[in-house]
Amino acid sequence: MSSPYAPALSLADHVCVVALHLDVLEADFELLDAAERARAVRFATPQLQRRFIAAHSGLRQVLAQATGRLATELVIAQNALGKPFLPAESQLHFSLSHCGGQALVALADAPLGVDIEALIQRDTGVLATQILTPAELSRWQFLPQYEQIESLTEAWTRKEALLKACGLGLRTDPSTLDASPGEAAVPAGGRFWLSGLSAAPGHCAALAQSLPAKPVQRFRLRAQGLLESEASTAAIA
Repeated sequence: MSSPYAPALSLADHVCVVALHLDVLEADFELLDAAERARAVRFATPQLQRRFIAAHSGLRQVLAQATGRLATELVIAQNALGKPFLPAESQLHFSLSHCGGQALVALADAPLGVDIEALIQRDTGVLATQILTPAELSRWQFLPQYEQIESLTEAWTRKEALLKACGLGLRTDPSTLDASPGEAAVPAGGRFWLSGLSAAPGHCAALAQSLPAKPVQRFRLRAQGLLESEASTAAIA
């Protein structure tokens, strides 16, 4: 049974990205399915548990706005590679990423991925060799030290977003994947457009969307599942 309202998000001409501030949103345990509830109760601290619940209940509220359905009636499944989807809404693609008290939900009518990460502050030299291709690593090593932390984090978010978009996740070694801003390809995974997203201080975020790239509409999730419009941007790197 569908909810009595029309979808509030239009994906025909845009990709939508919704920011969730997890420490101020309601953490609605009742909106989670059995698997999510089982994961939630295993977190080591109340803060981690609350943020997980807020992220996943917030995702369902955003999906309700995109589908015109009630959040309580949405069923989220996973494909063979673990990528989530809505069986009843095959035309809707979405991606969730959360880090600390921040989360992003991206939605489109074609495959996409989003990622948000806190700035990488430790072991950047070691991590760079694990994350970057040889060409990327060479360019990164010539950056001033004060730029390396943000540059490495940005590269990592682009790679995470790209691997989410193609559905492969970390089954692919990120150091074999060129994820410079702009058009990018994943072997057997398709071609996507990579761009950075503005994020909370101390964080970097990125979006990978199917080609042809569309402009990005930004929103913020408020109380009771309401969406507040933020600035929109063109699909640029």
